[in-house]
Amino acid sequence: MEDKELIYVAGNPNVYPLEYYDEDAGTYAGVIPELLRQFSQQSNYQLVYYQEGSRDQRAQLAKNRQVDLLSGYTQADEAPSHSQPVTVFNAVWEGEQITYQVYVSDVAPEALKGQLESYFASVDEETLSGTSIHAAVQYPTPHALYWSLAGFGLAAAALTAAVILLMRHYRKMLRKARQSIETDEVTGLGNAEYLTRYYKQFVNDKNRILYKLCYFYVDTDQLRRLSNNEETNEFLRYAATLLQEYTGDSDILARVSDHGFVLAKLSGSAQTDEEWLTSLITRARAYSEKYQKPFEVNLSAGIYPIKASDRDLNEMVFNASQSARAASQTGVDYMVCSDQVLHQLLEERRLQADIERALTNQEFELYLQFYVDCGAHRIVGAEALSRWQHPEKGLLTPGRFIPMMEREGKISKLDYYSLEKVCSFLEELVELGIDTFFISCNFSRDTFAAADFVDNCKRIIGQYQFPRELLVFEITESVSSKNISQLQQNTVALKEYGVKLALDDFGEGFTSFYDLQQYPIDIIKLDKSLIDNMGTERGDAILKAMIRVGHELGVTILAEGVETDDQVETITRLQCDLLQGFRFCYPLPRWEAQKKISQLFLTARTDDKSFSPSAP
Repeated sequence: MEDKELIYVAGNPNVYPLEYYDEDAGTYAGVIPELLRQFSQQSNYQLVYYQEGSRDQRAQLAKNRQVDLLSGYTQADEAPSHSQPVTVFNAVWEGEQITYQVYVSDVAPEALKGQLESYFASVDEETLSGTSIHAAVQYPTPHALYWSLAGFGLAAAALTAAVILLMRHYRKMLRKARQSIETDEVTGLGNAEYLTRYYKQFVNDKNRILYKLCYFYVDTDQLRRLSNNEETNEFLRYAATLLQEYTGDSDILARVSDHGFVLAKLSGSAQTDEEWLTSLITRARAYSEKYQKPFEVNLSAGIYPIKASDRDLNEMVFNASQSARAASQTGVDYMVCSDQVLHQLLEERRLQADIERALTNQEFELYLQFYVDCGAHRIVGAEALSRWQHPEKGLLTPGRFIPMMEREGKISKLDYYSLEKVCSFLEELVELGIDTFFISCNFSRDTFAAADFVDNCKRIIGQYQFPRELLVFEITESVSSKNISQLQQNTVALKEYGVKLALDDFGEGFTSFYDLQQYPIDIIKLDKSLIDNMGTERGDAILKAMIRVGHELGVTILAEGVETDDQVETITRLQCDLLQGFRFCYPLPRWEAQKKISQLFLTARTDDKSFSPSAP
């Protein structure tokens, strides 16, 4: 059978028994819907009610020209715009004749009006009566129960009233339950489930290309590092309020993840989009100044114009979100998801598909960037890094795969994979007689704060022979904003096991000194921003104070991102302990790092001379 042409109908939910929304069935019921179903069976059209629900949205849908047919009108009602009436049937009520009509909009097929007129004219009284009885039996409601039971006297009426109240209460509870499931706790907006449900109601084949998905990205991880969880939530609520101001009656707004909001917007011209986007983002970025916050906030947008062929909402949201992240990284207000961006997304998806194979085939390689003693400039340890030796794309740096693995929930696999590589490397050094060289390992926030983190680490470390104090686990500041209790338990257990702890990115946010009190830290790694700001009176004073506090607490101070001789001189004068950066060495692959370490350590033993490696 040939496919039928889809016709969207806007119904009247409140004219029982002619047409009404049956909440239990989740669809429109009554005489008119039943007639339309019969017409659909006999014609080459498939009639579907649009945006089904208990709220009457016919006027708005007519204004936006989103439907072909508008139903549930009488001759006395105000006619919807851009439409022509078709009489369904006439009825007499208290001596007055009432005409019931549907309206055909100007976006409907030209032949639809004539075919409807012919069909309704052919419906005789017997058919109409049978349709009315079928509709009443098929879709019972409290109103139907009332009229069917009222003739049994007061007792029956009282029973009916009780049933009505119970059903109303039950439906109210169902609505509240659904609202709870579809509501974001922080902002009060709808969530991803809310977006999915209303997207199906608002967007159809006829208006799809008029919509754009706007994804608004907030780097909540950085914001929590710079402030705290409650301050972050306050900004998210502020952003939600702003976004609501730019949301029209035909738009859908939801918070779909910790990092982002989605606004499905029935948009206008490119110039109009630029105006409201620029205005919104400017107002969002003014938050810190407006409320006198000691940190910066940012909001970036990714715009995905929906195509006629698009059907997968998740894919569209993903495309928009990646454009928003790209806008954030490049420092622009917003980025439209172009063919070039889509090509990049396709490349990322191909990489995603290769992750499991890469882990199995050990394509991720251990790289090391050395730490040097601040006084003698001797190599004393290193930070473990990962590189992906892809069989087709060559050597990939962490920026290509770490964020992707975090989003895909696979970063823990790489964390434990890298830990095993480090333990193996340390065992090899010990076998060569090098038992003082230490290595620090980075872990994602979710991995470090997991309940099974310590057990997994002990299982891996226990397979190798080396002094446990040669292994250093790095904690980033932002990890302390989530699962604080579990994190504290993990750090204590690791210290008892003999592993050392380093606090990474120290000084970037406002939680640094709090973390020093909460966790048994051995090393603090000064954030690169502190090193970059050296040379000014204020920058040197802040750095000197941090180093002094660290030393008073018995903590080793490590400066990362050291790239120039002037920085080395200043850091040395401020009595830092360890240095790391391109001034001394770039990250080296495992085999090359091992060769260099062996040469330097074994040579130092024979002649006891210090060495000062220079940048390659």
